[in-house]
Amino acid sequence: MAGILVIGGANGLGGEIAAAFAEGGDRVLLVDECPVPAGIAPGVDFLRLDLAAADTGARAAAEAAGLFAGIDGVVIAAAAMESAPIAQWTVAMWDQAAAINLRLPFLVTQAAQPWLAQSGNGSVTIVSSTATMRGQPFTHAYQATKAGVAGLVRGLAAELGPEGIRVNAVLAGWLDTPLTRAYWDGVEDAAAQRAQVDGRIPLRRHGTAGEAAALVRFLASGAASYLTGAMLPVDGGDTAV
Repeated sequence: MAGILVIGGANGLGGEIAAAFAEGGDRVLLVDECPVPAGIAPGVDFLRLDLAAADTGARAAAEAAGLFAGIDGVVIAAAAMESAPIAQWTVAMWDQAAAINLRLPFLVTQAAQPWLAQSGNGSVTIVSSTATMRGQPFTHAYQATKAGVAGLVRGLAAELGPEGIRVNAVLAGWLDTPLTRAYWDGVEDAAAQRAQVDGRIPLRRHGTAGEAAALVRFLASGAASYLTGAMLPVDGGDTAV
């Protein structure tokens, strides 16, 4: 039974990931800035923190280590994505994305590192995006920070590997999650554009949160013991064709 710290996405992908670990018998602390999610999975503890605050990583890691007497795995599923033409972007919008998409994963990993090094199977998995690999208009800060996650994963994998800590990223494609639904809500003629997106994906559909959660859980398991520094897409083949 592992102790897993999941940051963000409590009402979407993060909650699905937390539930998958709990269903497998692991102990889980889910951290987000929303109230306790409705229908939170049995075996999942919840802590409410401001994800953009500089001390959130330290507070979350300390709480998890206290609950589990250590930390075996960290999953960062938090994401901030706003969509606007370049002329409408503000400094506040950019800084929010940078704080949650890029600074938060670093600070959580930094805080959890002493416990992960003692685990014997310490792992960090950052849920990123196929935006790392391709461009799209309007979501400028999301694109930039998710690309930055790729460099962060490589740097952390290189430094923490000698301590037995593995660091990987899951590059989520078009998944049916609250974050993606919010994006489509802001797109003109969304139904037609979503149909066009699904039409280019080899599997011809958006994925589910559960499909991404299965990959995250594998990366934290002993079965992935020789896998680090990797960025693995879960996108129905979208970036492969």
